[in-house]
Amino acid sequence: MHAELPRPVLALTPGLQLRRAVDTALVELQKVAHAERTEVLGAMRRVNDNLHGALAHTAAIGETCMIAAAVQAVHAAEGHLEASELSQARVALTTARERLTPPSAKKDLP
Repeated sequence: MHAELPRPVLALTPGLQLRRAVDTALVELQKVAHAERTEVLGAMRRVNDNLHGALAHTAAIGETCMIAAAVQAVHAAEGHLEASELSQARVALTTARERLTPPSAKKDLP
């Protein structure tokens, strides 16, 4: 008889995939902030598509209700991206990122 080893408990943070997408979106939008209009519009479309995919993933794994405030901010960002409102989209994404930051990580921030 072998004693069964205890299984490690894996605690995932809800919204991790969405947080990565939001972080990537903010970086991408910052890169094109002073670019030509066509480049900005292309980046905004790509970012919007990536956010839409991240929201779909979040819904598929049942996390939407756990991070509803962040999801709402990402939806707002998508609306701003569709309307070509870059600065408003960045504000909404920053709000989403704040809402996706675990309380323990917020303690470490200056």
